[in-house]
Amino acid sequence: MQTEYFALLGVERTATADEIKAAYRRLARRLRPDAAGNAGAEERFREITRAYQVLRDPDQRVRYELEEMERALDLSVQQLGNVAPIREFVAPNGSVLRTEADAAPETTDAPRTPLRGLFKRTARARDEGVSLRGDDHEVAAAITFEEAVHGGNVLLTFAVPERKGGGDRSAERAVEVRVPSGAMEGQRLRLKGMGGPSADGGATGDLLVALAYRPHQLFRRLRKHDLWFYLPIAPWEAVLGAILEIPTLETPLRVNAPAGSTSGQTFRIKGRGLPKPHGTRGDLLACLRVVTPEAPTESERQLYLQLSRVSPLSPRRNLG
Repeated sequence: MQTEYFALLGVERTATADEIKAAYRRLARRLRPDAAGNAGAEERFREITRAYQVLRDPDQRVRYELEEMERALDLSVQQLGNVAPIREFVAPNGSVLRTEADAAPETTDAPRTPLRGLFKRTARARDEGVSLRGDDHEVAAAITFEEAVHGGNVLLTFAVPERKGGGDRSAERAVEVRVPSGAMEGQRLRLKGMGGPSADGGATGDLLVALAYRPHQLFRRLRKHDLWFYLPIAPWEAVLGAILEIPTLETPLRVNAPAGSTSGQTFRIKGRGLPKPHGTRGDLLACLRVVTPEAPTESERQLYLQLSRVSPLSPRRNLG
């Protein structure tokens, strides 16, 4: 599918069924061929009607979203193994200063705060008899889905500015961070006293650790908290039925694939996705994909040939 159904209806990808229904009704009133009065209205009306028919049905919506994600699957696989910790800190004015040598250029227009300006502020505070607290630093930590669910220790290495010698210098730091179970992307952990030192004996600043999910080798995110993956199934398993083992972020589970299963059929395992607020979790969706032998033996070829002669199946009979 190349049509973006959510954009056609003007709703977010997280829209509820009621929001999708309301958006369709608004558009339908405007684009109804007998009311719109323009040449393209009828085609547009058909497009939004098709989008609504797909997105209002939970099963069709899941299949549509999985098909969209499949197009990005190869890119995601290429990116696996290339994820490096993001080394950055946030200056007091909110601008993000990266310290990695190969970091991308800054996209923010906020001016950087010169370190000499910080020294001037410190000197002024010393004259007034006030000790300034050290700066808070913020770093990003990439965590696995398993660490998000079960917790774990993450070693962070980053650079922080130094207020010594009157120049712009930085020092490498390494900190082991305990990620709590149930951690979510975007969550910030505050480590007291692990930030920048004060220049005149005041309290040390804090270190803020912003959590982000690392790409997973098997599972992909669907919306925000749900996970999905393709579960391969052999043709004879699909035809005859089979007990399939489904990997999860914990121990594997077994499900019964009924006889006559097809590609795109999806099993939803409740509560085996990513952490959600209030201690709950999203779901895990296993989408069946029928696979055939890449290099069939002569015996296999003969059996498939025999099947083709006796089977009444006509998979393309509804294509026109």
